[in-house]
Amino acid sequence: MRTFEIPGRFTPPPRLMKTLVVLAVAGGTIALIGVYLAPARAWPNLLLADYYGLSLALGAALFVALQYVSNAGWSVALRRVPEAIASTLPWFGAAALLLFYGIPHLYEWNHPTVVAGDAILRSKAGWLNTSFFIIRFLLCFGAWWFISSRMVRFSRHQDSDGELDLLGRAKRYSAAFIVVFAFTFSIVSFDWIMSLEPHWYSTIFAVYNFAGLFLNSLAAMTLVAIVLKRMGPFRQIVTSEHLHNLGKLIFAFSTFWMYIWFSQYLLIWYANIPEEVVYFVRRQEGSWAIFTVVNVIFNWVIPFVVLLPQWTKKSETILMRVCIILMIGHWIDLFWMILPQFARGSASFGIWEIAPMVAALSLFFIITFRFLSRGNVVPVRDPMLVESLQYHG
Repeated sequence: MRTFEIPGRFTPPPRLMKTLVVLAVAGGTIALIGVYLAPARAWPNLLLADYYGLSLALGAALFVALQYVSNAGWSVALRRVPEAIASTLPWFGAAALLLFYGIPHLYEWNHPTVVAGDAILRSKAGWLNTSFFIIRFLLCFGAWWFISSRMVRFSRHQDSDGELDLLGRAKRYSAAFIVVFAFTFSIVSFDWIMSLEPHWYSTIFAVYNFAGLFLNSLAAMTLVAIVLKRMGPFRQIVTSEHLHNLGKLIFAFSTFWMYIWFSQYLLIWYANIPEEVVYFVRRQEGSWAIFTVVNVIFNWVIPFVVLLPQWTKKSETILMRVCIILMIGHWIDLFWMILPQFARGSASFGIWEIAPMVAALSLFFIITFRFLSRGNVVPVRDPMLVESLQYHG
């Protein structure tokens, strides 16, 4: 039986936190300047960065919920990591409120003159209008925040009193979150991303976005867990067996993402309906064709080839590099979904594209590390903690 010592409080390196704060402020300032100097490029990239951050938080909350309802024991020792990532949700939700000012720059259905001359947009006006758009997001975000915050709160409170009733309440809220998430995330993905091109539609679009969301969250959770292991708090907590499980999930959802990507492409290509194929035609023109190929390489080819052997899933170094590639890959995927509508024929890449993502990722790590520093880095009174610490796959 493996011996272990419950770690104390995690203290993130002050120099690292100061660097992250500087990057967040600098990136955010440049992004806001871009709203005035280059709105055509700044607003789409602000949308991308915030949607990226929301996806990380939602995927982490979903992971926690799935572990609760499945009564999983292996992941209990790691649960503070997805809880910390889920705690970024209100920050990215607040940032999304700023995007409401960018609706006229992002969505053609917001312009009455355009809608008046377009029969398709007129038929969708009951759904695609600014007021209902904002109300839908606020309701969805409110549901995410309310339920996920209670899951995390019950988990943290259990550290103090160890009441088993808190575990049962967390499971009930987790079941509710999974159901609510399935409907609300579909709506938000349709609204924020698919309605950028309101003449196009795909019935598999929400599933495709979910695949990217969960894969990216798994990569971020694994990356943070490895960082904590190397910094000290998880040195005796996270073993190669835990990493192996995380690696298997990453491998599986990378392949699932590719399956959904190919399914969407194949069905649209085979049907050859003009309203549908324009989406992929636009993404095969000019430099966008490169992004299409790189998207598949980063999100599937590299993870599939590298993580196919068992031993690579247990390697900290290899798994960390794959996670970084996947997090870059998700940015590429969102860039590929969002930007072609605003840059026909060729992609633009410069400070207006970099700054929002630098700000979003810096904010993500600041909030995540601060959450981890404010309590126990493992749920010390969870009844399944010992099972997790002694886990052997």
